[in-house]
Amino acid sequence: MLSTDPPSTSSSAREPSARPASSPAARVTRVSVEPPTGFGAPVRVRTSDGLLAARVVARDGSHAEVALVAGGAMLLGGDQVVVSIRVAPGCALTLTDVGGTVAYDGEGRGCRWDADLSLGAGASLTWAGLPFIVAAGADVRRTTTARLGAGAALTLRETVVLGRSGERGGRMVLRTEITDDVGPVLVEELTAVGDHPVPGVLGEHTVMDTVTTVEGGPGTSPDAPVPAPPATAGGAVTLRLDRGGTLTRWLGPATHLSPLDLGGGSAGR
Repeated sequence: MLSTDPPSTSSSAREPSARPASSPAARVTRVSVEPPTGFGAPVRVRTSDGLLAARVVARDGSHAEVALVAGGAMLLGGDQVVVSIRVAPGCALTLTDVGGTVAYDGEGRGCRWDADLSLGAGASLTWAGLPFIVAAGADVRRTTTARLGAGAALTLRETVVLGRSGERGGRMVLRTEITDDVGPVLVEELTAVGDHPVPGVLGEHTVMDTVTTVEGGPGTSPDAPVPAPPATAGGAVTLRLDRGGTLTRWLGPATHLSPLDLGGGSAGR
């Protein structure tokens, strides 16, 4: 289930200490994409910053691109990152990360990363996240909750690395729950502890790269078309979900070896 070899990711500067117990409650980073106010106008994008800052990169009459930028060292002990994304019916949003994330040794304190996604009917969201590294001593819970309107399309890439260079990594709990108007589309939870290797899910690997592509709507028959998974090679496995959609996953020793691509290249660390 857990990694036994150090990953091929680079460790940089001195590790920051955990935030004091008096740190404020979670601050929410919000991004909302709404229809244009008139003919020829771009979509409206409303943002507010938390531990992550949201910056509008581009927008047109139906689509917006927004970058998420860390406001400082994170994740430290006691941190809670909350990202709230709302995409109105018929609108489209591409989210990009500027720099990966490291969950540092929290000195006995846990941290959280919670993403709450809501897509209206016919809306779409593509989020190609950069690597999320769980350093030795870290205790992190990362959740993604998504609600899809009829015909809404969601594509997520999540790359998780157990440990920096020379580390086995800390403890992580990853939970994904995607629902639509009919019911659950995907519910998955994975727990791993890098310094207590157990045979099972991850084996000898330290990197788990996952691309999930789903669409909201009624139940899908076995013969109905499903969204195409990314072109893969090198050991990636694609699972076709019962309600339609795909989950493609690759396990390996370093992120730059991943064959998964969401239009912007591999994770590349």
